Amino acid sequence: MRLQPTNRFNVEADPEIVASFEVIREVTNGITIDHTRVPADSDGNRIIRIGMPMAKVTASGKWVPYDPEGEDGSENPTVILKRSINVKDGDHIVGGYEYVKVWAARLPVTVDAALREKMPHVVFAE
Repeated sequence: MRLQPTNRFNVEADPEIVASFEVIREVTNGITIDHTRVPADSDGNRIIRIGMPMAKVTASGKWVPYDPEGEDGSENPTVILKRSINVKDGDHIVGGYEYVKVWAARLPVTVDAALREKMPHVVFAE
């Protein structure tokens, strides 16, 4: 009889970003990402990585990656993206965290004082 565990699946590419499961609130019904605002790479993919702070564009009501230089709502993030997504085929609805404690070093952006101030419900652990 084999008592050793066996791998059922392998998780690749997406690191665990949640530092604590004590207080988490996810976005109800997800957020709609505006694929036209996500830059394409050389293969045409429009990938947003797990942990990206997301902001709601005032005019469209859709969500885009945080842009500290933005002036259309993209400069005010309120959600942390729950998983990586490729939006090359159009807008997607995905999950996000409104309240969460995350590992700052695992996020795809630099966590500075300005981001910390704009996201008071997110705790950035070192």
